[in-house]
Amino acid sequence: MPPSAAAFHPLLLQMVDADRLRGLPVHITHGALDWMFPVELARQAHRALAKAGANVTYREIDDLSHTYPREINATLLDWMSATPATPR
Repeated sequence: MPPSAAAFHPLLLQMVDADRLRGLPVHITHGALDWMFPVELARQAHRALAKAGANVTYREIDDLSHTYPREINATLLDWMSATPATPR
């Protein structure tokens, strides 16, 4: 099971084998009003992961702060079900 919440710093990409990132499915959902982790961090993660070759799905929710958007559960579960397992 992938993490459902995480913080990301672009320097983390320097510690990962680039081959493991290519095609890696990543789903990012972030609230534009998040007061704890500003939305720019999620945007930066999206750009960095996509540039590294990850298969990134990004969704920014305009009226969401630092909380989990339960209304996306069905969409997220569909994404997880459709995403093939990546051997590691």
